[in-house]
This record gives sequence, structure tokens and C-alpha cells, in this order.
Amino acid sequence: MKKNILLSLVSSLFFMGAHAQAKEMRPEECRCADSMNFYAKILGGANFLQNTTINGNKSTYRAGYIFAGSLGYRWCNYDLRLEAEYAFRRNAISKIDFITEGSSEHGHFQTSSYMANVLWDLPLCSWGCKFWDIRPFIGAGLGCDLEQMQASNSRIVFNQKWTQFSWQAMAGFAYPIFRNGEITLEYQFHQGGGHFYNHAVGVGLVYKFGFIK
Repeated sequence: MKKNILLSLVSSLFFMGAHAQAKEMRPEECRCADSMNFYAKILGGANFLQNTTINGNKSTYRAGYIFAGSLGYRWCNYDLRLEAEYAFRRNAISKIDFITEGSSEHGHFQTSSYMANVLWDLPLCSWGCKFWDIRPFIGAGLGCDLEQMQASNSRIVFNQKWTQFSWQAMAGFAYPIFRNGEITLEYQFHQGGGHFYNHAVGVGLVYKFGFIK
């Protein structure tokens, strides 16, 4: 009788422990399936370009816009992503002061950026934190900018182009909106060359592709 009671108690403890362990390992949201590793993203938003001084020409800019598209791959075991990104930024010139030719309030500055980004999806659920399926991320990128500035007044037409090394840092949040899709809110700091500093805030849409075997 005592042996039966002891066996029943041990069995109960074993199954309770197994159930608790399975419950701890259950949150599939902390993982991603192999079939969802590839993704594409489009992003649009506002771009703010800091004031510049180039060869004595001082420029201020109005708020502009950014449109970007990227293709990426996610390594689930490390919560890391690698993506190739193209972005177009454009800001109208509020005022440019030329050294000897007066000033102008007509013109624009635009950039085409080709970037390779590395991003880290912060594993909040692995740290014991979770906020409504929101997934924060941070990242950085390196690449090349094709830049163009145009401005003019009654005495001068200024048209300058640059091809420069660029880098950027970004941070944001992603939220699932359907099985294969997410919406993101993100901030990017982008520097092109040694003169142009961009601050962009945008909303993105992500589509996750099926894995091709």
C-alpha cells in the first residue's frame, strides 16, 4: 500500500514537472519558423536634413521625405537580420547663402542610398518581457550615397553632385498585422560624406516570404 502511494506521488510530481517544463518552452512567438526567414520591406516617412556649410555656402532645408525598400534574411537562432536597402531622400532648400553671389530660396538636395544593414531583434520574451507582441529592434548599415544639390538665383545656377561613403543607425518597433506581415515604426540617422546628416521617421510594411527548398 505504501509503495503504491509513493509511486503515485512520484508519478504525479514527474508529470507536474514535465507539464511545467513544456509550458515554459511553449511560447512559439519567441521563435520563427524556417519558412519565414526571407522578407521584403517598404518604408515611407519624413526626412529632416541638418543645416550644412560646403565651401562657404550655407544652406538650410525644409522637412522632406524618404522612400525605401529592402530585401532581407533573418537568422532565428540569433535574432539577427541582414538586408540590402535602397533609399531615396529629398529636401527642398529653405535658403542657401552663396559666398559672392547672394542667396536663393529655390532648389533641393536629394540622395540615393545603397546600404547593407545588420539588425538585431531584441528577444524580449526570452528575457521575460513581452508587450502586446511588439518587437523592438536596433541596427546599423554601411554603403554609398549618390547626392545632388541644385539651387539658383538671378545670377547663378548651382548644380553639384557627389558620390560618398555613408553609414546609418536605426531603431524601431515591429508589430504583426497578419500571418506573413508586420508594420514597423522606425527612426534612422543617416550620414552621407562629412556634410549631410539626415534624421528620418517612417512607417514600414514587411512581407515574409515562404522558404524555397
